[in-house]
Amino acid sequence: MDKNMILAIAVVGIVCLAGGYLIGSSTSDKEDLTVILAEGSTTVAPLMNKFAETYEDYENVRIEVVANGSQNGVDAANNGNADIGMSSRNMGHSSHAGLYETKIATDTVVLIVGSNAGITSLTKHQVIDIYNGVITNWSQIGGKNAMIVVVDRDQGSGTRTYFEESFASTTSPAKALNETRSWTSMAATGAVISYVENNPNAIAYVSLGSLTTSAEKNMVLSLNMDNTEGHGTAISPITDLPTYPLKRDLVLLTRSMPTGQVAVFIGWMLSPEGQKIAEEVGFLPL
Repeated sequence: MDKNMILAIAVVGIVCLAGGYLIGSSTSDKEDLTVILAEGSTTVAPLMNKFAETYEDYENVRIEVVANGSQNGVDAANNGNADIGMSSRNMGHSSHAGLYETKIATDTVVLIVGSNAGITSLTKHQVIDIYNGVITNWSQIGGKNAMIVVVDRDQGSGTRTYFEESFASTTSPAKALNETRSWTSMAATGAVISYVENNPNAIAYVSLGSLTTSAEKNMVLSLNMDNTEGHGTAISPITDLPTYPLKRDLVLLTRSMPTGQVAVFIGWMLSPEGQKIAEEVGFLPL
């Protein structure tokens, strides 16, 4: 049976025992306020904040969100420092070993470039060569005569993990992304977007759901992920999202199957109302 289905059944039991949920709390209950701490992925954090805004109106609960990267979310869930760890690494990822996983939405990872790059698409091997320092000027791939400013994410970033795993070559291990590269490295998704907006020769990878304005979405490239250079078609995540290849899970982590208020909160995220919020924020619902 699917884990999310098991959790949903468990939540129904909790709700029945509690006499229902999403009913609201009286003033006399304020001293019994439950605080739920969610820590981790800077991609999941904005969605979690949106969930909290709505959910706190229903329940006598305060949701505290700390955005500090997926690995910190994994660690916080493992050591019990947070009730929920937030991760943008796929379900079943090795770093999640021993933790209970709940998928809450699907994210799309895109490449963005500054206004002076002069390109609209890249191939898988071009991306690998850019991030290995083989391609250093946009003119090498049909763009402007300008040095490429490569932006990376910190080691603990779930987006970086997914990016590296997606661009590891299945035909030539030597063409995998270079672990020793030393580009401009940033901890948070928002900082990356702002950097590329203000650096016309930059390239970076971010969550599509984090791009909220037309100007930000205009920075997005089409991508051809075919392993054989010269084959395949570049696909735009803006105009052809269903067939765009770079999609990943957004996952909540707990030390064991959620119980109590944490289970009810997660169950609500999986409900039609919660999934509608996920879609409105820019992610793909379950």
